[in-house]
Amino acid sequence: MKHITDLYPKADSLTALEQVMLDELKQSNISPSDCIWGTSVCSDEINNTFLELGKHFKAPGPFFFGGISGIPFTGKTGFGAFSSHIPDDGAAVILYGPHIGITKDGTPGKVLREGQSNPSSSCGSLIAGLESVKKGNVLNISHNDYQQGQVNKVLIENYEQIKEADNDVIATTEIGYNQIKRELTDIIGENIESLGDHPLLLIGGIIINTDWDQDDMFEVRDVSWFNK
Repeated sequence: MKHITDLYPKADSLTALEQVMLDELKQSNISPSDCIWGTSVCSDEINNTFLELGKHFKAPGPFFFGGISGIPFTGKTGFGAFSSHIPDDGAAVILYGPHIGITKDGTPGKVLREGQSNPSSSCGSLIAGLESVKKGNVLNISHNDYQQGQVNKVLIENYEQIKEADNDVIATTEIGYNQIKRELTDIIGENIESLGDHPLLLIGGIIINTDWDQDDMFEVRDVSWFNK
């Protein structure tokens, strides 16, 4: 665990994340059973460990805002749909952030998945984008790989920050976090009327994937409310 907390000092268990969420709702006198929830995290199946949180909420859930990398590609149309699903006297919760693998030996950007003999990339989308911009590839946003094209665009725009970093994988993950947070909060702020009077809790952070036989972690970065 030390190799994780050296990089992410506030990283904690998913149980701790769950408690943060439940405490926030309780302090606002909101029952999670009156809420629906969504995520803006990468579509990588490795992040499905968070589905356990669904036991607290109404409906199957979650509503998936994020595509590859976790950027909320569903946009304002997706947010409008999500808002229209909130129970009449209820609220909503959205969990967001990028993910990064860290192996048992402390290698960031890699994780050993169940059934594989060698570690693979995590987040694969962010790391693929990083490798692309490091090679100086020309930006190409095509209809058959649209989301990755957008990820590459974000990293190109922030490449000076990546070049100056001690660890380019960590820096790329930070850029991913800032992009997800900015886009998601912009979408909500510009379409706040779709919430009506329903409160919305946002919890953002870094998802830390570990090798398949260990428990994933989460570093909470931001907790905020709309319509509270």
